[in-house]
Amino acid sequence: MEGFLGTGASRSADLNLVLHFIMALALLGGMYLARRKRFTAHGICQTSVMVLNLVLIARVMGPSFVRQVAPQVPGGLSDSYYWIAFVHAVAGSAAELLGLYVVLVAGTKLVPAALRFDNYKKWMRTTLVLWWLVTLLGFATYAKWYMGPSGSKVSTPITTKAPERVSVTIQNFSFTPKDVVITEGMTVEWTDVGGRHSVQADDGSFQSDTLIADGKFEHKFEKAGTYAYFCSFHGSMGGKDMAGTVTVKAR
Repeated sequence: MEGFLGTGASRSADLNLVLHFIMALALLGGMYLARRKRFTAHGICQTSVMVLNLVLIARVMGPSFVRQVAPQVPGGLSDSYYWIAFVHAVAGSAAELLGLYVVLVAGTKLVPAALRFDNYKKWMRTTLVLWWLVTLLGFATYAKWYMGPSGSKVSTPITTKAPERVSVTIQNFSFTPKDVVITEGMTVEWTDVGGRHSVQADDGSFQSDTLIADGKFEHKFEKAGTYAYFCSFHGSMGGKDMAGTVTVKAR
């Protein structure tokens, strides 16, 4: 489902970004409540952030990491597209675990005495600093994945390079145009402007290798019909997320 920030990201990615910014601000608010000695409100605020973040990890960030980043570890970590997301995931996991630890020590008696701390300010401030670092890494990951390169231009829909060829641009996690109509014997050429993408038919009739910036893939359509396709990194068959169609008409 298309996002609401105008970057080509999915709605879940946009919502995740906004919620993390709000949560980072909420942790600052929680620190303010602690300074005012409103400890009950402080505890509710910080605990709510940790729980909400667990939900986002389980529903959004975790599946995205497993699908898009994990297969590229360690070989792909020389590319900023992957290592920024990897560092964000590692630091984010550490921040969540540390935050849960602080919440459990400060608000419950579940943690054994030998594993508890006494200097609350030190631990809470460390958690806050780490959380904001993770938030900034999250913004960097979002920018790298969903925002086009500076100065790049999106091609206008269905640009004809030659009488028998139609072009599709891959940028900002979308195919432009998303749906094209051609006739039998014509070729569709996909050009990747930025990021890591692929072009894969729902029915398996064509599939590209992994495309990087300026990478191209083409397929000649010989038979009439409607061919749905998707990016195996950021979409799935059935038109979900990053996907498109090629409708081939008989001559």
